[in-house]
Amino acid sequence: MDKILVPVDFSASSDWGFYYAYELARQFGATLIALHLYRPPYIETTMPANMIQAIIAEKELAMLRHLRSSTQPSLDAQARGEQVRIEHVVESWAVSNIGDVAKKLGADLIVMGTHGADGAWTKVWGTNTSKVIADAPCPVLAIPAKTAFAPLTRLAYATDYDVTDLDNISQLVAFAQLVGAQVHCIHINTIEGEEERERAQAFEQAFKARFNEQQRNLVSFSVRSAVSIEDGLETFLRINGINILSMLTHKRGFWEKLFGNSASVTRSMAMRTPTPLLAFHK
Repeated sequence: MDKILVPVDFSASSDWGFYYAYELARQFGATLIALHLYRPPYIETTMPANMIQAIIAEKELAMLRHLRSSTQPSLDAQARGEQVRIEHVVESWAVSNIGDVAKKLGADLIVMGTHGADGAWTKVWGTNTSKVIADAPCPVLAIPAKTAFAPLTRLAYATDYDVTDLDNISQLVAFAQLVGAQVHCIHINTIEGEEERERAQAFEQAFKARFNEQQRNLVSFSVRSAVSIEDGLETFLRINGINILSMLTHKRGFWEKLFGNSASVTRSMAMRTPTPLLAFHK
């Protein structure tokens, strides 16, 4: 992983995203690209072209100064003398979006801060982040506010035994190999639903046929029963110290069912177990 892109809008939540991305960049030895998409200044169409360019240049320079000021390494990082390369990019949101910039710069990962207790998990499907996930040419890691970076040792994927889940697991295994982590696939049986033993067996057989022995050794499968998928998943994440929960973007309906409109899910997941979400694009 060579380039990590982190959007910065100067909010507290984007600050958390930046410092999480900083630690990832340090771990990977990657370049960290801090991006700010600014609101273009008001310009009269009758203004001369050179005046328009001067106004835009002044705006970009001011935003660049703010961006550099807000993306400084922590005091501890400075004391350790760490050398994380940080590049600063300022562009108008009127002509670029995060996905465009990520593609242009060849980013390998986008890290975005979300709004924590205000509904971090719901915000993943909010207008801004969901658009980034849809447009991004690379994986997107959404970081709930106040989530401190910890060494990535346990990654999880919630499966409903759809064979297309194997695409996500494949990318997640590759990511796990980079960071030296294990992948834990979790399926939740609801009390009111039926146990899916046959689908589970078929899925694991497809998994074994798809992956080599070294890859299979990185992956485990678990099944829990709970009143709801939300409750079972929250418990699994919390008691097992999961660092990142992964999803595949084409599974949007499944994830909206989990996190889209439920205040109780937002409370339990975003406030009690603020686990980052990693979205892979199919």
